[in-house]
Amino acid sequence: MESLFIFVVLVLLTAIIAVITLIYRYALLKARMPVLVQRELEQWRLAAELEMQERIRARVDDWRDKETQVILAEAQREAQREALMQAHELFKDWCEKELEILRREQRDLAVREAKSLLTEWKQEQERSIRQDAVHRSQAVTTGKVIEHLVPYLPNFNYNPKDARFIGSPIDFVVFDGLNDDEDDQLRAVVFVEIKTGQSSLTRRERMVRDAIKAGRVRWVEWHANREIQQTAPGLFE
Repeated sequence: MESLFIFVVLVLLTAIIAVITLIYRYALLKARMPVLVQRELEQWRLAAELEMQERIRARVDDWRDKETQVILAEAQREAQREALMQAHELFKDWCEKELEILRREQRDLAVREAKSLLTEWKQEQERSIRQDAVHRSQAVTTGKVIEHLVPYLPNFNYNPKDARFIGSPIDFVVFDGLNDDEDDQLRAVVFVEIKTGQSSLTRRERMVRDAIKAGRVRWVEWHANREIQQTAPGLFE
């Protein structure tokens, strides 16, 4: 009986010790629970923050890469636009310079051609003028010769001795009958103009002709000694 009692007591003591141990551990666990939860929460918060930072970093890196590409693309387009504008300005300047060079060359060429044509024209005109002058000179010479020979031609109706050559504004004045011995009366005073070829009367010759036909002809005696005596007395003494 004693051994059974001792066993029972031992069992009770063991049970009591076990209960006390459980209670102690429960109390200890209960006391440590907030710390564990706080630790777990802190670890979770840290893990979540790290994950969020990684995500943010990844998004920032992605955004930075995209923005960098956009900025690079925009900068490239801007550089291309500037390069195109500069190329356009350079091409425009080159075109203007080339156009000015072409205009200068064309102007110089036109001036050279004009000078060449002017020289040729001058040479042709000089030849033409010289030929015309030769022809005119020949015609004038022929006319002068004919003018002096006309009074001796068979069809000249007046006595050559009665003809007096004047030359200008008319060629001859014929005193018809002046050298006739049998007639003491002058038949007429005739003004004669000689023309050769297709020549016509000049303005002065027409004026003389019109004055003669209109009868504006008169006789004037002018005594030179009277006028000279008045201006230079004793000249004829």
